[in-house]
Amino acid sequence: MANEALEAPRIANGKAAHFVLTRFNVRSFYHTGEPSEEWLRSRLDLFRTYCLPTLSKQNVDSFTWLVFFDDQSPEWFQREVARDAPGNFEAVYVHGSFSAETVSQAIAARTSAPYILTTRVDNDDAVSRDFVRVIQSCFDCQDFEFINLVSGAQYAAKRAYLRPYTKNPFLSLLEASCLESPPQTVFLEHHYRVDERGPVRNVRTRHPMWLQVIHGGNVLNEIVGLRVPVRHIAGHFDCHLDRDDRLPGLAVEISQNAGRILWRLIRKPARLTELCRAFFARTARGF
Repeated sequence: MANEALEAPRIANGKAAHFVLTRFNVRSFYHTGEPSEEWLRSRLDLFRTYCLPTLSKQNVDSFTWLVFFDDQSPEWFQREVARDAPGNFEAVYVHGSFSAETVSQAIAARTSAPYILTTRVDNDDAVSRDFVRVIQSCFDCQDFEFINLVSGAQYAAKRAYLRPYTKNPFLSLLEASCLESPPQTVFLEHHYRVDERGPVRNVRTRHPMWLQVIHGGNVLNEIVGLRVPVRHIAGHFDCHLDRDDRLPGLAVEISQNAGRILWRLIRKPARLTELCRAFFARTARGF
């Protein structure tokens, strides 16, 4: 049962509660030790530049943003986090290793809604100002369904790349609440394997819903999208994006970029199937 003092806001006439989930410096399978002060300051700068402003300026506020930190974080870092927190941002300090159970328990303590939506966003990425609203528009009292907004982009070295992707990490899960157990949440499986756990609805929109920021400190990201001028996407994201849209370099890279994408598809035809799934995904209602 949720603590009344922590009860999260609801949507759909009180039927559901929506949580956006972000991991920061928690301990996990990939990161078992304490990060350096240099890493913390660098990641905090990325967070403040891309993630924080875009989630703070969503055009709906009926969601709770839980950001998970290690409880052994240095005091200066905790002070900085507390200073940044907007109205729907809540810092959750985790003792020991982070797991899917960590998230389940945090959410169970904050809502008793009949349905729960959970959405994952990495701490160094950005989302469009209507990101939350599009996800919530997909809610229709599903007992269990993943929602994948396939229209996205990448940003690296002042350049932008469109990337339609059906297995992106900006994933959501809609699930019915169960009194006997805490919610499973979107962290029950890696984002690229969720089709093994339940139905996935791929949703297409007219503009990118998410922006992967490639900065050299990423674990797995690589640039695979189609180069476009930054100005074509910047208006959808409430964060500052430096631009290098100069000609003729832009035209040359677009041509080279298209050739590289074609070569990737030839080398691995399964990627073409994924691309088709993205292009033929159902369009979000009103978007």
